[in-house]
Amino acid sequence: MKVGFITIGQSPRVDVVPEIKPYLGDVEIIECGALDGLTLEEIKELAPKEGEYVLVSRLRDGTQVRLSKEKIVKRLQECIRKLETEVDIVGVLCTGEFPELSSRKLLVEPSLLLLKTVESLEVSKLGVIVPDRDQVEMTKRKWSSIANTIKVRSVSPYLGEEDELIRVAQELEDCDLIVLDCIGYNLNAKRLVKKVAKKPVILPRTLMARVIGELLEE
Repeated sequence: MKVGFITIGQSPRVDVVPEIKPYLGDVEIIECGALDGLTLEEIKELAPKEGEYVLVSRLRDGTQVRLSKEKIVKRLQECIRKLETEVDIVGVLCTGEFPELSSRKLLVEPSLLLLKTVESLEVSKLGVIVPDRDQVEMTKRKWSSIANTIKVRSVSPYLGEEDELIRVAQELEDCDLIVLDCIGYNLNAKRLVKKVAKKPVILPRTLMARVIGELLEE
């Protein structure tokens, strides 16, 4: 079986795929990035302007990059078209909302998995952590129908801000559940937030990987 992963940054996502591979079973993984083959100058042209939907990802060298969703959707769709001829299922390595994307193969979007999973848990007060402060307001809107109270804080998963993550986790101690709303957050981040806040934490990368593993299991 073959799984395709598309990222809004550059592939391969060495910070994500090796960590989720154990949940996928015996599969071949093929990756494609929306920024693959672009120069730094070309990537800068994809930065968000005021009012645009902000996404945060990673370049191949580990550098964090801010992107406009509107400017990269077409490139993500091109990645899907490229991969779907080779793979059995396609996973999106981003928790942004992409209703525009389509695939002839099963398309697994972490944003939808997160929303539906948390909705089913019927929590009253939800804590959400995102990479960038410019994502806070749109994240509140995204989760507004899921819980009565939404607390959103921002800490980048790409800048090694462990002290900041601890501070934010302390601020979310009064929440029933905490969502790390970005594929960039890893298992160590989840364990740290859970230890500090003493509340359940949902990690998108492993949630998606477990679902894909379930779909592919023979």
